Amino acid sequence: MRVYLKSFAKSMPMIQETLTPSAARRYYDFIGARYDWFGFYEARAKLRALDLLDLTPGQCILNVGLGTGKESLAIQEKTNPDGTVFGIDLSFAMLQVAHQRRLEALCQADVRWLPFANQIFDRLLATYVLDLIPACDLADILINFHRLLKPGGRLVLLSLTDGINTASRAFVRLWKWVYALNPIACGGCRPLELACMVEQAGFTVIHREVIVQWGVPSEVVAAVPIGAT
Repeated sequence: MRVYLKSFAKSMPMIQETLTPSAARRYYDFIGARYDWFGFYEARAKLRALDLLDLTPGQCILNVGLGTGKESLAIQEKTNPDGTVFGIDLSFAMLQVAHQRRLEALCQADVRWLPFANQIFDRLLATYVLDLIPACDLADILINFHRLLKPGGRLVLLSLTDGINTASRAFVRLWKWVYALNPIACGGCRPLELACMVEQAGFTVIHREVIVQWGVPSEVVAAVPIGAT
């Protein structure tokens, strides 16, 4: 696994660095409940991600970077009465908002060091998380996601990506220009191409699509560990 991980890390595309974890935490602590304002361009993609989780009652779910907890609430409704929904976030302010929404299985943690045992989750969701992670950490994170999933489990990821039509391409060009000037103005997020990275981490991609809302392109990827299909 160590040899494979080194090979995977070397094959990762060079992506401009983003915010440090401490800077990202300060930024999202400041945003807090106002993060829900971004729903004007995230809502459709997040609904699609929830649909691709293929949830059923009794499942154990991990929501990485749960934000204000809206998606975790929807997951909780679909996995009740015996399901368990864990949510982690780097921002304590986000966790406070999620707790106010009566979510209880919450943990402040860095996505690079997830405090869970092997193969305990049926589903893992991460929305708009990997696009603010430094490139040098992406390989380790994806392989760690693989570790956490049960055989037959499913991973669903969502991130900002490159445009697919005139409006979204123009938006991404502007976004990259602003990001180059100051990443904090973009919340530390930059466009990624998730599918190829997920495949290199030992998953089979079972669905990929790009959803454009208000000119903002988001890539949604659903994948299972290799051999699970």
